[in-house]
Amino acid sequence: MLSDLRKSFNRRHLTDPSFGFLFDEDTSGEVVVLSVGATSFDPAQADLLELTAIVIQGNHLLTSTRLHLKVGDEAGAAEAAALAVLRFAGSRPLVGYYLKFAIDVLDRLVRPLIGAQIPNERIEVSSLYYDQRRVPASRIPADLRFDSILRDLDLPERGEAGSLDDAVSAGLIYLTLRPPSS
Repeated sequence: MLSDLRKSFNRRHLTDPSFGFLFDEDTSGEVVVLSVGATSFDPAQADLLELTAIVIQGNHLLTSTRLHLKVGDEAGAAEAAALAVLRFAGSRPLVGYYLKFAIDVLDRLVRPLIGAQIPNERIEVSSLYYDQRRVPASRIPADLRFDSILRDLDLPERGEAGSLDDAVSAGLIYLTLRPPSS
């Protein structure tokens, strides 16, 4: 319901009709894993350094079907990268680890340009992990750190620090934990 309200609000405030596709119903059955690299963990202050978006189709993380952009110092480069990820993702659901941060950084860049925030459905992999791995009677809190989740699920460790490896890892977590209907 909240996503429907967000979508309706943003559709009314869209100032660039060329981004109307963001509000179309997604029928692809695909999702897009999103990860950003930034200068800080404060989305209100962070400068975008790089971003990665990778398509998941069925049981496949399509690393060959990805958008990976490093943002330079040129004026407008961060905004251009943010708009490119919107075009790449379309109306497909977005998946990630600490996805709220990524979306907040991108929203800060795209809202002045298109008049709306990113309306896509959001799937946080740490929430999927928590929902499936928590023991209801346990008083031990779930360890939701990225590397701990990867270790617990017996998935490969992340490689180099960066949005590409983070997106691949988040995609693997999603494929391991996603609901059966996906």
